[in-house]
Amino acid sequence: MNKNLLAVLSAVFILSIMASCIPAGDKPTKADITKAMKINWEKAATSLTPKVTIDINEIVIGTSAKANYAQELEGVPKGATVTTAKIDFTQNSFYTNDTQKVRRITKAWVYRDEFKQWAVMNTATTYPGK
Repeated sequence: MNKNLLAVLSAVFILSIMASCIPAGDKPTKADITKAMKINWEKAATSLTPKVTIDINEIVIGTSAKANYAQELEGVPKGATVTTAKIDFTQNSFYTNDTQKVRRITKAWVYRDEFKQWAVMNTATTYPGK
């Protein structure tokens, strides 16, 4: 095998290994968004409110950009990378004699908050079939 070709293949192999060690960055995965949504929406029952869970039906991840001034005014940390997402989910409220299911499709900003945890900020919600 040609030494130059071997050197190039070795370099490509090393670079690909190094690239896999670099963190994915500020773009969330569907699992990240699901976890943040569940933290926001799911609640244990109390004496006044029912238990609430959510089922994620679909997540579409959009584009990413650095937070702009308007987003910062809404509470997104300065300099954060904001990714748009469309999240289709069903909220399940468990009452004593009934379970109420409400489907929602929300457009949201997904970003890392000041604690470096994924956060989802709802920007618009529709209720299919209504």
